[in-house]
Amino acid sequence: MNFLPLFHSLQGRTALVVGGGDVALRKARLLHAAGARLRIVAPSLHAQIAPLATDVHQRSYVESDLDGVVLAIAATNHAALNAAVSAHAQARGIPVNVVDSPALCSVTFPSIVDRSPLMVAVGSGGHAPVLARLARARIETCLPAHYGQLAGLAREFRDKVRARLPGVRQRRIFWEETFQGAVAEAIFAGQPAQARQLLENRLAGAPPDAPGEIYLIESGPGDPDLLTFRALRLMQQADAVVPTPSVPTTIADLCRRDADMLDAYPLCAGAAPGCAGQLADLARQGKRVALLIAGNVPLSARTALLHALAAQGVRYQWVAGVGAPTLAPNT
Repeated sequence: MNFLPLFHSLQGRTALVVGGGDVALRKARLLHAAGARLRIVAPSLHAQIAPLATDVHQRSYVESDLDGVVLAIAATNHAALNAAVSAHAQARGIPVNVVDSPALCSVTFPSIVDRSPLMVAVGSGGHAPVLARLARARIETCLPAHYGQLAGLAREFRDKVRARLPGVRQRRIFWEETFQGAVAEAIFAGQPAQARQLLENRLAGAPPDAPGEIYLIESGPGDPDLLTFRALRLMQQADAVVPTPSVPTTIADLCRRDADMLDAYPLCAGAAPGCAGQLADLARQGKRVALLIAGNVPLSARTALLHALAAQGVRYQWVAGVGAPTLAPNT
């Protein structure tokens, strides 16, 4: 391991960017987003750089530009200048990054998956940045956008949990259950108020809500590659699976191996109220039920099922497939 991954707090601290072109602008934007006070030094500046900076010096670099700096970036097309910035910074013990010159860097910039406050960084030591970006893209698809809200909720409750559960092991188990249970599902379903209340209840020692819920999952045209990641996540945590006719086995096989696979004909052969009632009965037993809906099911039938489920008073989510209309979950 040639580099140790670290996260650097730059809030209110000064970072130097030597250079004023497009590459310098990209670095400046990243540093600005991290809360750094920017000192920009270059004879000519991109029009969008100056508004990001606290200090702008439209001239050539001098070593004293490093005074008071906690991070230095050299982003010019002059190799000798970049080498000088690197040498001066390292002599002062200041972390330095030289764009496209790994040998001159004491730190490198990773590709970032931003789910603030949750952050994932993928680096190649500056040797294969394109590969790092491709790896980041794959990770992006595995982390739902709502992970940031879930991490933010954990930050909000961190002190309360520490006060309520003094043991390290207690807290670890508490958070593992929280991040994999009803609280996380409420966040993923776009219901932060419900998630907050569930977490408050857990801390207060109240009995948790029955985990039963119904997932109405659009399977689209039947191509597994077109399923959304949200649909896959819910399919793989369902305790019972009900594929409607025309849902191919290649879709149903993506569900949990130990889930109960129920026949849709006796369960949902009748009108929507009867189907909803039987699905609701399963949910009231504490089961998470995935109803896989084929793309050829009429919209009128889906709408009728939604209304019937709403009358049952159980929790449910409608998960749209590729190109399918999104119907909001109940509150």
